[in-house]
Amino acid sequence: MAEESAPNPTFMDLDENTQLSSYGSRVESPEMPLEPPSINLTSFKPGKDNVRELGDGILTIRLAPGERLVVLGQFEVSVQKGQITLMGSILLPSKKLYRVFASSSHSLPVMRCLATDSEPAELRLHPCKVGLGSLESLSPLFGKLWNDNSGPLGLEYTKLVQKTKRSTFQVLFSSNSGPPKAYLQPLISPPEWNEMLAKCSMPSEQSPPAFMVCGPKSSGKSTFVKFLANRLLSTLTDASQPERPTKKLGVALLDLDPGQPEYSPPGQLSLVHVSEPNFGPPFAHPIPDAKSKIIRSHSIAAISPSLDPSLYMACVSDLFAHYRNLLSTEASCPLVINTPGWVLGTGLEILVEIITQLRPSEIIYMSQDGPPDVVDSLREAAKSTLVLTLPSQVSEYTTRTAAHLRAMQSMSYFHLDSATKSTLAWNSLPLTSIPPWEINYSGENPGLLGVMCYGEQPPVNLLADTINGSLVAVVVIDDMAAIPGWTSEGDNMEPPTHVFDKTDDTEIRAFDQDSLQLQHLERPLIVSTPDEEIPYFNPSNNISLDPKYSHSIGLALVRGIDVARRRLQVLTPIPSKVIEDVSQAGKSIVLISGKLDTPGWAYIEELTRKTALDKAARKQGGRELDLDDEGSPEFEAEASKGMDETGNQSLGDGFQNAPWVDRLEGSQGRGTGARVWRVRRDLGRTGDGGD
Repeated sequence: MAEESAPNPTFMDLDENTQLSSYGSRVESPEMPLEPPSINLTSFKPGKDNVRELGDGILTIRLAPGERLVVLGQFEVSVQKGQITLMGSILLPSKKLYRVFASSSHSLPVMRCLATDSEPAELRLHPCKVGLGSLESLSPLFGKLWNDNSGPLGLEYTKLVQKTKRSTFQVLFSSNSGPPKAYLQPLISPPEWNEMLAKCSMPSEQSPPAFMVCGPKSSGKSTFVKFLANRLLSTLTDASQPERPTKKLGVALLDLDPGQPEYSPPGQLSLVHVSEPNFGPPFAHPIPDAKSKIIRSHSIAAISPSLDPSLYMACVSDLFAHYRNLLSTEASCPLVINTPGWVLGTGLEILVEIITQLRPSEIIYMSQDGPPDVVDSLREAAKSTLVLTLPSQVSEYTTRTAAHLRAMQSMSYFHLDSATKSTLAWNSLPLTSIPPWEINYSGENPGLLGVMCYGEQPPVNLLADTINGSLVAVVVIDDMAAIPGWTSEGDNMEPPTHVFDKTDDTEIRAFDQDSLQLQHLERPLIVSTPDEEIPYFNPSNNISLDPKYSHSIGLALVRGIDVARRRLQVLTPIPSKVIEDVSQAGKSIVLISGKLDTPGWAYIEELTRKTALDKAARKQGGRELDLDDEGSPEFEAEASKGMDETGNQSLGDGFQNAPWVDRLEGSQGRGTGARVWRVRRDLGRTGDGGD
């Protein structure tokens, strides 16, 4: 993965001439050259002596020392003989299958048999079908990510693989041997990175070690964190005996980047116990698989700490406290800390505060170009701990911006198939075809304590419009002390007074019940909206939940509000058992609305699917239409191609009044030929500091 590499914006590919346009956030698409230079990828030369085709699409490949293998697609790899390196991991012979998602949206992982190895490495590539590729039918963001159903060795070596005509993966020998117009490049680990990985994986005087990785945006933080966690897992577990019934060792990942989290949807901070190496981009695992787990998670309902730095630091403190609790059962579990790419101003103050509170044993700054004052401030905060610098990893060609990767992460999250529990899998049904959960928010035994807004506080009469069609965090109240001013006697008692007694910096002061800014809370704490009677935490107070007494269990999309029955209709991949456990424990749930990206992808999934089907039908009927390409930076569904000659929709009666989608008539507000479907909903929730 080319860390934080920009996403593939766009409404890509209802035909191969369609250009990517940006979406939702209105961030410009990255500029790409018309003809990128050809890059040599795989170095081994296939032949009958080093390639063997097994049944069920399985391919055995032998790599000589010094040879490398680059594969595009979705597959599982196992090592039969020797050893290989892959994204920081050292994989030894075992029966274990490692799942790999090698997507063109990121730099492609490289499997190597090191030149210093004394014997060749023999590995097996297994096809992998888990439904992630099927999301292309719902969004062009997922188009042109994988191989184009060619054979596993491409067109040049078809004689070596006679049994398998189509595969979920393809060995790439050069960047030009992949799908047309795909920008392919290998994931390269600089020598300085390799030296640091070797150093960090050696036995440490401080046990267990804690590594903090920080640096500017797009510098390679997420990639290095992934490499580091993979390397640590290689040194902690015995891959040759995966079935041995011993306690599973792992690495604790403290993911503090709400804009590009590794194992959760955007807007969340989490502590994850990682037991398996990570060989894919975040949208391939929006939650951990069954062998890893989220120990605790908090939502700041934003893609940047800038919305509420004090709440952010409170979440950091609580997650670190839970890591300390983990050490009581797994004393040798190392900690890897990933931080946001915000290193100036308040962002630098946050990094300094993290260092001060967490006291990591190693601090790695992912840039050798400064800024010097940033590095100096980090070194001053670190005191005797060394702040080491590494060269940034900048991708020359990117096809998706950070906003689009967030959209892909969210879309992948909501399309998780909850029926499969042993591994992650996806379904390609549009969200409009999935029955929603219904939350009774009024009357006896409501399923919701209330809705709370972080950041901007909409007036009571506008709350329903604010949350309808938006993403909200689902937060469990472990103790009512999570709500400032809440008393067991109800809403009528005045809240206790508090004074600050923590850090001197009022902007990033740790948030807890003993260090609240003195303020008067308006009563009642929860009011009802006038028409819908939705319980709403009084917007006059502008409070946040205390993370010591609450935690997030995921996101939900508010699909609609049934005012007559006083119910919210929501879509969420949160397993039903989790909801049932919360209910049986007698705990309350609060929905948090903040500054998460507007889920424009969800509004047009079915439109996109219908348009693609109509286009395919036209192609088969010999009436192929060219897609409109006007180079707009906005993400648009080319639903105009689903219009008949009279200008009426051919997408079905159900789409004539699709919510939050506006069909522009003729040249209304656009240039000639720009009659398209567009996401209309925009409440001004563009994320600052998140791209």
